[in-house]
Amino acid sequence: MLTQRLGSTTQLDSRFMEEFIRIVREHPGSCDEVWLATKYGFPPLSVHRKTAETLAETAKRLRDAGLRVSLQISNTIGHGEYMSSQDCSGLVYDGSPVRNMVGPDGTVARYCFCWNDPVMRKYVAEEVRAYAEAIRPHTVWVDDDLRAVNHAPVHFGCFCPSCVAEFNRINGTALSREDLAAEVGSGESGIREAWVKFVRDGLYSFTYDLCRAVAEVSPETFMGLQNGSNGGYAGGDLGFIFDAMRDASGKPPKYRPGGGAYNDHDPNDMLWKMDTISWQNARLPKYVTEIRPEIENLPDVRYGKTVAGTCYETTLYLAAGATAMSYAMLMNANEEMNWHGDMLAAFAAHRSYWEQLARASEGTCQGGLKRALGAEMWKRKLEGWEEPFAWCGEPTEIPGEELRGTGIPLSFDCAYKPVYILNPDAIHCMTDGEIEVLLGEPVVTSGESLILLAERGFGSMLGAEAQRISTLRLYERYSDHPVNGKAKGKTWDQSFHVSSGHALCDLDGTTEILGIFETANSLTPPLFPDGPHPFGIASALVHTAKGARWAVFGDSPWNSVISLDRRNQILRAADMISGDRLPAILETGARAVLLPREDREGRLTSVSVLNCTVGESGPLVLRLRRAALEPGQKTAVFCAQYQPILRDLPITRDVTRDVTRDGEDYIAVMPSLRPWSLGTIFLRST
Repeated sequence: MLTQRLGSTTQLDSRFMEEFIRIVREHPGSCDEVWLATKYGFPPLSVHRKTAETLAETAKRLRDAGLRVSLQISNTIGHGEYMSSQDCSGLVYDGSPVRNMVGPDGTVARYCFCWNDPVMRKYVAEEVRAYAEAIRPHTVWVDDDLRAVNHAPVHFGCFCPSCVAEFNRINGTALSREDLAAEVGSGESGIREAWVKFVRDGLYSFTYDLCRAVAEVSPETFMGLQNGSNGGYAGGDLGFIFDAMRDASGKPPKYRPGGGAYNDHDPNDMLWKMDTISWQNARLPKYVTEIRPEIENLPDVRYGKTVAGTCYETTLYLAAGATAMSYAMLMNANEEMNWHGDMLAAFAAHRSYWEQLARASEGTCQGGLKRALGAEMWKRKLEGWEEPFAWCGEPTEIPGEELRGTGIPLSFDCAYKPVYILNPDAIHCMTDGEIEVLLGEPVVTSGESLILLAERGFGSMLGAEAQRISTLRLYERYSDHPVNGKAKGKTWDQSFHVSSGHALCDLDGTTEILGIFETANSLTPPLFPDGPHPFGIASALVHTAKGARWAVFGDSPWNSVISLDRRNQILRAADMISGDRLPAILETGARAVLLPREDREGRLTSVSVLNCTVGESGPLVLRLRRAALEPGQKTAVFCAQYQPILRDLPITRDVTRDVTRDGEDYIAVMPSLRPWSLGTIFLRST
């Protein structure tokens, strides 16, 4: 299902609509649905009603052309100060009774409003009722200003006098705004938890009222949320928003995650966005099954995001778990329609592949090393060096991104017996309870994590400790441990990139050494002159008091500029401590991103590979484990491929002949991938 969002000007331009419908008809399969949009800003309700009547005619034209019609609520609480360029006279005028958003320091947001305010709630309810009644949309999508943060110039809301008074009434307190903000921002008295509940309850109620207004006039309409974060300030997840949508409409809500990558000047931006989307998806309630990321090409120009870049981005997100896609590429008329037609022609050409990816994503999760991140970071104690409200921070920038392009698969939502990867920065965002759980699971991490955990009081739970050292004159020599395989006795030196690290010391005799630090410089004094390893252990499998094994690397693993031996050491260590848990292994030493999908029983259903280089990848050998293929039935393995050159259509081929059995595993050979292109192997029983 491919959706186009139209802008407030293009959707009202009759000539533009005529050209748009023409170009969609010329490229069947390029577009299934159009989102119209409510008037941006806060104009008088009469303006909304008139716009709704006009859009009803546009909706009829689109439906007559065979397109489904949905509706985007352009703003509710208010996006920020930049809305002042729009007509906001319906709520913003001298003597207006509406309550503005107020921040913890007393800053007032002139163009954003308190979600508990009855005047604003009535305005929004009347607005959405007018549009829903006129258009009868398939889905109403609420834009991402339905949030508790980022309402410039206010970041954390809402501390208006009425909210402070209501919070005090509910909780039996008598706090001033200043005292309440101090307790919420940095205190540990329980006020923070009560405040988070107050915020969630208010936003739930606001969302429920909005959705009931839609349901009263268009009961067949679904609800959906457009969002770009998980809302750490509001308790880390957005389940309460989806609960309100479900409770008010009686239907499962939909989700449009997004944020960022507005051009394709750096294709790595899409990889970063893929991860932020995956983190958002991992926090969704189970009843939210339609995941339709946004691809925003704003301001919709040739020198922003290209046709090939848009197709690459679409393929990437579908391979990583999306089930549909939405585009903001026709919201402005800055280019002629025929150029947009080139984009739609490419969509039609890739549709068969994209449909297969969407089916593979439905009901599955990403396989690989699960990123250990704090789900309840808002409950944690602040470190002495942290600023007030630091507990709100989203942890999407700290999950070990560096290893992504090495072919080591990473995940946010692996559900079946996961093996974790723990970046030490994530420890600051974890509660003690979350750390205790992690000590009973297989984990890949670095020496810094052992130090931070010891500082948190967990040192006695680990069979080794770490010490910060300079690795400028040191290198690692691989031991004869099975993890190292043929690399036994070889050395690894990354002092050109990293000059500091951690030496590991065995505490209980259970530590399995993967590598030791050595030096060729006779002037380097030994760090541990009385021990068996004068410069310490460089990498090891460390046992925990809960019976798990952790793969700990003293010479930082957070580095993508590594040798194949080093990459294999990390990969095999992760596999060994988890009992050969990784669902797919790229055995070819190519720089690539591996995206396996597996069902809830841990069976592999598909695996996508991104060649993230400027050259051909060559054939790629993949080891596939626990394939979702039924024994005794005929099996087939299909490979489809995204091609970044417009004239080359996607390749779909039966690669059964390129698949062999190796014990319980399958070995598959994926055809060579072009630069920055993806291929997918789908495993099916026929």
